[in-house]
Amino acid sequence: MEKVIKYVLLITTLISLYIIFCVGLDWFWTIGNSPNADKINLVLINLSYSYIAGFIFYILVSDLPYRLKIEKLKPVIKSKINDLYNQINACAQTFETEEINNIIEDLTLEELTMKINNNDMYNNSFYATMFGLQRNNFEFLNDTKENVFNIIDSLLRYKEYMKTEQVLTTEKIKDSDFFQLVKVYQDTPNTRSFYSNPQFKNALANDLYEVIKFVKKLKKST
Repeated sequence: MEKVIKYVLLITTLISLYIIFCVGLDWFWTIGNSPNADKINLVLINLSYSYIAGFIFYILVSDLPYRLKIEKLKPVIKSKINDLYNQINACAQTFETEEINNIIEDLTLEELTMKINNNDMYNNSFYATMFGLQRNNFEFLNDTKENVFNIIDSLLRYKEYMKTEQVLTTEKIKDSDFFQLVKVYQDTPNTRSFYSNPQFKNALANDLYEVIKFVKKLKKST
């Protein structure tokens, strides 16, 4: 729809300029040979002047300031997207045994599934341990969920200045089933048994991988 509007504005502008240069500046005499040709040309030239004046006003008062603000806010939006990327990267890093920079960049679904299945949700989080924190994998994912939601809420305050695809991708991350799986932390014999189930771990891996794809797409758009 946005492209259609741009094309309509472009075509209307070109027609108005044609009328101004060809009729207003007498590049040709009149449009048509009818007895009312002069009146028709007068109406067309006045409409064209009004349109061009309105278009210039729109550019100077609305469009140009908006584009300047987009450029001004680009670093802010990019920084928040990077923060979001790092949080999702940490979700994968928690199941590791060594630090890997940008682990999600080349991570496959099969590798992620294997890492999660070979670990336990209640084992100490490797990523948290690096920073001297005592968190198991499940606690870490639960804490990270809150961080992710806070970043997304902060990011979407600027959605007026983001690309449509960026906004949609951000919303998809927020609505992901992955965050539903880790939204409530409990440590009981029943929950330990449930979260150790391969079916749960496979679902967790699949949903986390979907989020990884979204956040990589979002980062590439900046």
